[in-house]
Amino acid sequence: MHDESTVVLPKVGRRRRRVRRIGLSVVGGVVLAAVGAFGIGYLVWEVPDPQQVAAETQQSIVLKYADGSEMMRIVPESGNRIMIRDLGEVSGPMRQATLAAEDASFYTNGGFDFTGIVRAVFAQLTGSAGGGSTLTQQYIKLATGDDEHSYARKFKEIVLAFKMTNEQPKDEIFKAYLNTAYYGRGAWGVHAAANAYFGKLPRDLNASEAALLAGMVQKPSENDPRVDAGQANWRWTYVADQMLSNRMVDPGQRAAMRMPETRERFAWRGEEMSGPLFHVRERVLQELEQAGFSAQQLHQNGNTVITTIDRDAQRVAESAMTAEATDEPQNLRTALVAIEPGTGAVRAYHSGDRQIGGFDWAKAAQPPGSTIQPFVVAAGLMEGYGIGEVYNGQTPQEIYGATYRNTGACPDPSACSVRAAMSGSAETAFLNMTTKFGPEKVREAALLAGISPTVGGKPSMQERDGEVGIRIAMGDYPASTVDIARGYATLADGMRSQPHFVQKVLDSNTGDEVADFATEPESAFSDEPEESKDIAGNVTETMQQSLAGLATEQPVAVNNGIAQFGGSPDKTLTAWTAGFTPQIAVAVSVSASDEKGQPQPVLVSNSSMMGRPQSASSSMMGDAYTNRIWQQFMKAYLEPRPPQEFMPFNPIGNYSEPNPLPAPGEAMFGTTPR
Repeated sequence: MHDESTVVLPKVGRRRRRVRRIGLSVVGGVVLAAVGAFGIGYLVWEVPDPQQVAAETQQSIVLKYADGSEMMRIVPESGNRIMIRDLGEVSGPMRQATLAAEDASFYTNGGFDFTGIVRAVFAQLTGSAGGGSTLTQQYIKLATGDDEHSYARKFKEIVLAFKMTNEQPKDEIFKAYLNTAYYGRGAWGVHAAANAYFGKLPRDLNASEAALLAGMVQKPSENDPRVDAGQANWRWTYVADQMLSNRMVDPGQRAAMRMPETRERFAWRGEEMSGPLFHVRERVLQELEQAGFSAQQLHQNGNTVITTIDRDAQRVAESAMTAEATDEPQNLRTALVAIEPGTGAVRAYHSGDRQIGGFDWAKAAQPPGSTIQPFVVAAGLMEGYGIGEVYNGQTPQEIYGATYRNTGACPDPSACSVRAAMSGSAETAFLNMTTKFGPEKVREAALLAGISPTVGGKPSMQERDGEVGIRIAMGDYPASTVDIARGYATLADGMRSQPHFVQKVLDSNTGDEVADFATEPESAFSDEPEESKDIAGNVTETMQQSLAGLATEQPVAVNNGIAQFGGSPDKTLTAWTAGFTPQIAVAVSVSASDEKGQPQPVLVSNSSMMGRPQSASSSMMGDAYTNRIWQQFMKAYLEPRPPQEFMPFNPIGNYSEPNPLPAPGEAMFGTTPR
């Protein structure tokens, strides 16, 4: 008799050996195939030559209006590129900062980093951020303009990086990278970048300046301190800390490093930019970069970009601004943003003629005054409180220990309805609404409408310490002109859209579409679109008036607002007019600053007080100035278009009006109440 296990085990062992042999054969085949592909690629593919790369960037990017007519051509700066001849022309700190930011092991690796490749493969499989390109690989990517997220592209990049490392000295590769990298501001190569940011030669850059420049290549627009100070500071700190951790600076030197001051964004070019379209161009390029289309790629490919800007609307905005600014003080900072409801397409964008090459005031953080009050109403509707509810609108009135006064009045101040508060500018009624609903609810409604949670790199719609108080109803917390236009576009149909400046990118040779930037709107105030539309419709009802001066009167929803300077009741910090129709939402703001950019009271002529009290100070009524610009734009924009009625909606909560509104007559917008 024998033990059965002595018979079974040899069979199991043979089976395991067979599986192992098959597995090893498969792995060996894969390895041999990879080695063969690597060898073929090594022989066939050529390493890009830096001089040739420079010559191939001589194509303009063509920007077009929404109708396909040409807006401008962005001529590449590569014709002015000055190539460094050896690394001795670049300061030690700049070389060290570049290595710290991009590839600390550059001088010891073989052109690629195996650990980094594993990270990149993992990122590709999981869809997460990450990667591990060496400086040599990045040169290959920059030189070819191929940034496709694919294994084939990565494989070719590795082969060429390995080949370049074998054929060229490390210093030559480093020089090629520094001559090819794009640093933003239209600056290719370290020589142009040193001039663009600091007006220096590369050899004169110190450690702090070097840390900023070295960090620019990752995101050449977003890391620019003149574009996003918060993001730029984060990136600068990262590079400076990497310099310390790699012993390129000692702790004392790192402690002495400070975020450097840069030149104005395009001062280095000596160009006379064409005023209003300057900021349009910058917003278009920034949006493209965020979508993965760098300026370098666009120049290499010579792409055509179809923008969302309506040519006629943009010209109307420019003419309205020019007409109103003629006799006004030179320190006014005026912005106009027009956004199409339902699509988010920016149809007109104007940040003022006097800010050429400077700050974009349409993005600036500014207190929006009572233009925020429609979102107070939305907050109440979200809680079930209708527009027929009444609140104490008396003036003056003490609320939570502070005394508030209205710029207007209700027919019955002791029982002021939401409609009456909106049409009569009864701020105390809105403060009492906010007390009832809760300031956080008001902020939530504003954010749901599309007000950005941050503006100018800082939190919006709240105090500096993060608290939200009832003064949110006064519009004391910052928002931007873009934010208000977007929020009002949401009120037109209850759907929130992402503002965008780009329609599509086209191939320069075939004209085929490379990318479409259309966005899908989202239900704003509720997960149910119909409920969101009802909330928006009720808010719109409180704001409706008829815009006079058209062949057929067009219903509009409109509001204006002022924010007081330093709490002074007779001085304006910012003035606003914002409103919408089913076709377009437009916000106009005006502020003032001195030569150093510090805020100043808004002083305008106010040739028409638009129904304001006769005793009102002209320095306070800056909204009459924004009114005139707003009306000029809206009339010109709507004139050729058939009038549209606002969407139907279902009343929410108490909808009935307890007291009749004033009889039709001259209103503060030069319009008649509906």
